[in-house]
Amino acid sequence: MDAALKIVTRLPLRKLWRDDGFRTTARLRSLAEEDILNLLRSGTIQFVVVDVGAPPGWIQQSECFQFWKREAQPHLARKSRIILEEFPDQYCYVASQWEGEDQAAPIVVLEKQH
Repeated sequence: MDAALKIVTRLPLRKLWRDDGFRTTARLRSLAEEDILNLLRSGTIQFVVVDVGAPPGWIQQSECFQFWKREAQPHLARKSRIILEEFPDQYCYVASQWEGEDQAAPIVVLEKQH
């Protein structure tokens, strides 16, 4: 199947892919806000937003810091019990780190809950 036509069908995500043929099933760990801040301090992150019914949304690495401040940080779930009404626009992200091709740019997957 053409990767460009694939969509996320359920969460938590079990496979991550990109249009260029990259695929992985290697979820390394769940991430808290402090973990993501530490990764950002170390360099560039590859953010990926996943939502049921859509393909993974890969954020340009050059936009990772702006994306973090504008979108990801305000919506990041900080507790195991999620109350959507406590987040802007009533959605949040659950973050995890995945293994990728480039160890210098860790993959941070944000699973959208709404």
